[in-house]
Parts: sequence; structure tokens; C-alpha cells
Amino acid sequence: MKHNSKVDCVYQYIRDGIQKGVFLPGERLVISRIAKENECSEIPVREALRRLESEKIVNLIPYKGAVVSQVNKGYMQQLYQVKCILEGQAVRLATDSITGAQLKNLRGLAQEIRDLLETGNLKRCAALNRKFHLTLYKTTGNDVLVQCISDLWNKWPLGYYANQIPDEWYRISTQQHFDLLDAIEAGDKDKAQSIILMHKQGSLANLGKRPERQSILE
Repeated sequence: MKHNSKVDCVYQYIRDGIQKGVFLPGERLVISRIAKENECSEIPVREALRRLESEKIVNLIPYKGAVVSQVNKGYMQQLYQVKCILEGQAVRLATDSITGAQLKNLRGLAQEIRDLLETGNLKRCAALNRKFHLTLYKTTGNDVLVQCISDLWNKWPLGYYANQIPDEWYRISTQQHFDLLDAIEAGDKDKAQSIILMHKQGSLANLGKRPERQSILE
């Protein structure tokens, strides 16, 4: 499907807002307001919303309008099953292709996440975590695989993911980044794949368990 540039811009604006937690699950998206903020008519906004609905990111409800989709646990489990398959294969490929310079860069990102965790800026940690993983997968040189994984990550709202994970899991998952890079550097594909699977499964298992937050899962 071909999209014009204005629809693309509005689409990205809404999607980024959902990703960053500006628009929350169940929140109504006011078309006139979005049109004003993007300096456009309501037509590209409606087209962008239909596109987001096809991706299950937005629901178009009769007599109510566009609403940000709730995070459904069953859907997230399915999403993570696919993420485990693709990201498991990605780390195996990365073990063969990664360079010393790329490893050094990734270790720097992992350390940045660890340092940032101490400040309590969880949204920034979540964003850097995404950057770490996609940077790692790009070392495979397989653009199709990276795009598939990126599309799956885009279905995951980082803004409220950040506030749903217990601090202890953040610390564990941050250490797993270093363990993963050690396995890749050692050329141990099986260990690298095992670590990424634990990493993904642990994230899903800990979603909604942050004690001071109300779960966003249905």
C-alpha cells in the first residue's frame, strides 16, 4: 500500500506517541487535535488511524472514535513467541559476523543502560534497551531479519513497558546483556541463544509485576 508523505508523518507521530507513553492504553485520540498539532486536515489523520488499526495499535470504535489499544496478555505472549524465534536466530548469526569494534560499541551501550538504571530514568532505559538489541541484530547484515524484529518491537509500547517491570528484573536483564556479549565474543552460539531466550521470557514473565504500578494487562 502506498502512503503519501503527510499520512506517513501523522502515522509516525501517533505511533511514536504511543511508543513513548504520550498516548496511553484506552485513551481516545482526538482527530481534530492531532490534525492541528501536525498542521494538516483531518483526512490524513483518519488515514493514519486506519493504518494503525490494521496493525492492532489503535481501535476504531463506532460512536467513540479512535482509541489506543489495550495491552492484551494473550497477544503479548504470541508476540514474544515470535520474538524468541527471530531474536534467537539473530544472535546465532551475529556470533559469526560481529566485529571487535561492534562488540566494543555494544558493551558501551550495555554500560550506559546500567549507569542510567541507577538514575531511575526507566523510559530512557527502555529506549536504550531497544537500541542495544537492534544494534546487535544489525551486525548480522540481514536487513530482512532486522526489519522483521524491528516491526515486532514497534508493536511494544516502551513508554508504559518501562513502568511495568520490577527494578530487580531491570538489574538482571542488564547483566544478561553483558553475558550475551561474552557468549557471542566466545563464539558460543548455543549459549548466546539460550541467554536471549531467558532474556525474552523473563521480560514477559515480569511484565505487570512492578508493585507500585497498576498493571496495564487485561
